[in-house]
Amino acid sequence: MTRGIHTAFLPVVVALLLGACAEGYPDRSEVVTLHYGMGQAEAIQAMNQVVKGKQQKSPARFAMLEGCVLEVHARRPADGRESRTLPLKGARAVATKAPDSDSYRVALHRSGGSGDPGQTVMHGVPWTTATQMKWLLEYLPSTC
Repeated sequence: MTRGIHTAFLPVVVALLLGACAEGYPDRSEVVTLHYGMGQAEAIQAMNQVVKGKQQKSPARFAMLEGCVLEVHARRPADGRESRTLPLKGARAVATKAPDSDSYRVALHRSGGSGDPGQTVMHGVPWTTATQMKWLLEYLPSTC
């Protein structure tokens, strides 16, 4: 009798364990392949794919301008669209975890600036999104 109960619960336990293993990983449809052989257009396309559909507070689109300058087109609910430019040469990307939250902020910091809060590229995103964007921001200057 006891053996029958254990055998009956085994599939439930296995299903719970397998479900827990997948928690926190992105859906296969969301996977963005990043590699060092990307050209500038492919890297910008990857940036736009990374932010597409993410739960960040200000979704954005990216474009590259001459002189290794990243143009960020943000959609802000309060004041409509905002466009800003961020020079990539000499900047470093930093991903930081928001206090009391599981979300992250990615910012560009100018080199040599102590106490520089950086210019926010995206915020309110999960760790996987933040690390992908950080990698792309560090990689893009090599394509200029």
